[in-house]
Amino acid sequence: MAYVIAVCGSGGKTTYCKNVAKTFADENKKVCILTTTHMWNDILVNDLSEIEKNIAGQIYYFGKVEGGKICYVGDEYYKKICEKFDYVVVEADGSRSMPMKIPRTNDFIEHDTSDKKSEPVIPDNVNEIVIIVGKEAIGREIESVCHRFDEYYGKDKFLADNNILPNTIVTSDIIDRMVSHYYYEPLSKKFDKAKIKIHKVGFDENDETNVKKVCIALCAAGFSTRFGNENKLFYDCKSLKFAGENRKSVDINDSYPLYQLMIDKILDAKKLITEKLGGYSCDNKFDIDVAVITKYDRIINDGIYNKQVAMIKNEKAAEGLSSSVKLAVDKYKDYDAIVFINCDLPNLPSRELANFIYNSIFNNTDIAAMYTDRPKNPAYFEKNYFEELSKISGDVGAKDLLQKSIKKLYKYFINPKYLVDVDEPKDFENFS
Repeated sequence: MAYVIAVCGSGGKTTYCKNVAKTFADENKKVCILTTTHMWNDILVNDLSEIEKNIAGQIYYFGKVEGGKICYVGDEYYKKICEKFDYVVVEADGSRSMPMKIPRTNDFIEHDTSDKKSEPVIPDNVNEIVIIVGKEAIGREIESVCHRFDEYYGKDKFLADNNILPNTIVTSDIIDRMVSHYYYEPLSKKFDKAKIKIHKVGFDENDETNVKKVCIALCAAGFSTRFGNENKLFYDCKSLKFAGENRKSVDINDSYPLYQLMIDKILDAKKLITEKLGGYSCDNKFDIDVAVITKYDRIINDGIYNKQVAMIKNEKAAEGLSSSVKLAVDKYKDYDAIVFINCDLPNLPSRELANFIYNSIFNNTDIAAMYTDRPKNPAYFEKNYFEELSKISGDVGAKDLLQKSIKKLYKYFINPKYLVDVDEPKDFENFS
């Protein structure tokens, strides 16, 4: 009978399953991967008839394909698989790619009469259970990085007893306590003969990256046609509660237009990233430049900022957002990555922008976006995407490219309130 490894917890399970399966295949073992829940259909699924034809040293993927995802093969085929293979690696949980998760189970919510299937879904004959947790959650608000937190908050005694609120900043201690309570302890009781271990994924001080030069490009060439007589880029944000740290205060007699606020946020983020990289163990030199792509001379000639950032004139702004993207790609084609951010996100904290860029640099992907229910701006692209970016057109920017790359996209989950853009004067009332 097969040695069964069930992988549960947060985002990173599929990668872990593939890596451990490869290790066994390299040892010339008969190995397969399947799921008891759902997993991305980003591989070629083997026909179930191949259960009988298995070849040592080859990795097989078994499942039923439904709605673009791979689903459980069913108990009958699962039993056959365990009889024919040496190792069966099971992805036994779902997390929407988020770095933390509270599994759905009636044990954690009093008086819950839900008939939904409890998580994780681990086979009874399991020999080893691996609990995945993402270190990238550290330093983030828990409601943005923990799958099902919104379902459990206000109902779950553990969260209340530990004073874990939606805006609680995740620490290593919080991760350890939650993984122990929600996964390790109940699984240890239910599967007392199985080996159980916790595997933390995400970059650490020993990681390396090929990204050395990054440009943060602020797209500020829009016409603001829905904003009325005034262009939103020049809307006075002096009275808003969130001034950028780059300018500690704004004189009461001075205006503080939106474009200045956004530049300050980016400069603040650059400072935070530089500070984090300064303590990094590798000796590689990082360069982070800031560019503003605009059609407006008022921005280009701004004496406060035109010495701190590169000002790039967009003479083709009428062609849409894509014109700014292509200008940035042409100007910074020798860089390793470009981050694009629109100039209408006044509620986006500098620390979130900094974390997004930092995490994108050190993740094993070359495309990333802030994410709510779908990919959003800001977005991060490494140089192998530059050619495709240079060919986009219209006013959609790189949205189509992000969606096309959704299976490999690093999703930086974030509270939707931080990505509320402003299209009309009344939109600023939400931030005052």
